[in-house]
Amino acid sequence: MQKNAKRWAALAVVLMMALTLLTACGNTSSSQPSAPAPAQSASNPAPAPADDGGEQVVRMWTFLDPEADNGRAKALKQMIETFEAENPGIKIVVEPQDWEQMTPKFFAAHTAGNAPDIIWCIMDEMGAALDLGALEPLENLFLKDWTEEEIADIDDSFFNFGVRDGKHYQITHSRNYMAMYYRADLFKEKELEVPKTWDEFIEVCQKLTEVDPDTGIQRYGFGQAFNVDKVDPQIMTSLLLDAQGNLFTEEGKADWANAAGEEALQFQLDCITKYGITPEAAVNLTGEELFTEFAAGKYAIITGGAVRVPTVRADVPFDPSAVQLMLYPSKDGNGNSPSTINGWCVGVWSGSQVKEAAGKFVEAMMSPESDELWVTLGGQLAIRKSTMEKLGDFYQDPDNYYLTVVADGINNAGWPQPTSYPVSSWKNDLNRAAQMVMVDGKSIPDALASVAEDFNTRNAQ
Repeated sequence: MQKNAKRWAALAVVLMMALTLLTACGNTSSSQPSAPAPAQSASNPAPAPADDGGEQVVRMWTFLDPEADNGRAKALKQMIETFEAENPGIKIVVEPQDWEQMTPKFFAAHTAGNAPDIIWCIMDEMGAALDLGALEPLENLFLKDWTEEEIADIDDSFFNFGVRDGKHYQITHSRNYMAMYYRADLFKEKELEVPKTWDEFIEVCQKLTEVDPDTGIQRYGFGQAFNVDKVDPQIMTSLLLDAQGNLFTEEGKADWANAAGEEALQFQLDCITKYGITPEAAVNLTGEELFTEFAAGKYAIITGGAVRVPTVRADVPFDPSAVQLMLYPSKDGNGNSPSTINGWCVGVWSGSQVKEAAGKFVEAMMSPESDELWVTLGGQLAIRKSTMEKLGDFYQDPDNYYLTVVADGINNAGWPQPTSYPVSSWKNDLNRAAQMVMVDGKSIPDALASVAEDFNTRNAQ
């Protein structure tokens, strides 16, 4: 633990210096945090919270903008308004952040001593946050007052993610699962069934690869994105998990420079070079661009986080209900290949001077009323078992069926990332391997060995 904490503290200092340089170069957006302050110490404590007419001000970093026009943002805005009305002595100030940079910026701000009071930490980096001591145990705040019945209502694998010494440090929001988006209208038109095996998947995608007769757009059966910006796990992740159950060794080393990794990456790239169901443009495409092009009709199937369904549906020119989710096929069709469970670990900064107030809002964001808002307005999975029971009719609606698919995937084919050792940027590494092969002409074994070495060096394994 001490070794990991020192490593992450050093990384945070480097990030802090980089962010200071970026700020000096003119990044003055009002949604960005101020330049890092000197590190906190006994003689130089964290700055006192701002005061607005006697109110305690609670700063929160999240990728959601309460003023944005999407379901999750609207749900958050309602929660803030309700909370402030019920707690006139507390003001919640949201400072929206770029989702990919938010967690490393939080680590830098933690080291500097001026982090936000509430942070939405990406699940990939929860182990690093714990090693840094950056989060306050929720038992020190509101959980100490909860009854056994209240705990039981939220007690699941997400609630217990990152538990150390019996303490909980986060509540997982925007509970996510990497699945496959598909055009149900095209499946119906061509009388296709959801594929159960990878061989069936290739056949389905080939039938869906054509010039769309209505739009004239060259449509591909399967869209992928290998850019190292805005990265989502690609299908080789699921293939590897199906073959060996983990991406890392027990010691935390990369475990993909092997036969299973080579077969997985080969299949992923064969979708371009052998089967013709993915365009070569995938090499430079980002995860965000993949969603945009899917909405424009360029792909019949893509991979992506399930939390984006409401946003994607709002962007498509065709029938929004045609956007559906399916789980990953498997080699033999017996069940589904495992896929990555992800989400946002919402917690209270350990250095905050308004911990109680911050904890009170973290608790409010998962109240029965808030949980129902996240589901019905935000299109997210429920945190509480009682919410799922109450909203039975909502889940039965065909437009909301995807939430049932996600719950099935999480329960039966979900892979939570480890927190006992750092796994920073593994998704970027696997995408870089794909780029090395497609762009630089490296062999698959050499590419995987190269990024495995980079992963082990970066994470000091």
